Amino acid sequence: MLNEIAQNGLHGVDREYIIYLAKAIWYYDLRPDMGALEGPFRNDVGYFADSLGHFSVLSKEQKHALRAPLLPYKPASACDDPDLNDPLAREWHASCDIMPFFADILQFQTRHYAAGWGR
Repeated sequence: MLNEIAQNGLHGVDREYIIYLAKAIWYYDLRPDMGALEGPFRNDVGYFADSLGHFSVLSKEQKHALRAPLLPYKPASACDDPDLNDPLAREWHASCDIMPFFADILQFQTRHYAAGWGR
């Protein structure tokens, strides 16, 4: 699924993929291997994972474990794309913001939902 995002961009994948990947990152410690991904939208994967690392469902250590390997792949400077409202999307030179997907994934990052995962 990460490869599909790298090939087609966040805007080009099914919303169910976004939900599945968000839960895999938050609850199953999925860590994208940016070096193994190829495609014109690889930065979308970095942006997506980096964005999910900002949610409070992860501990400080988990956030670091998720985000630290992404940083070498982050562009040195932000782009000036006026269509990107999220500053993190501009930092990653993403093809679109993650904001349209928030309604789909926010329900899965609550403490109530997380309690069911035995953390």
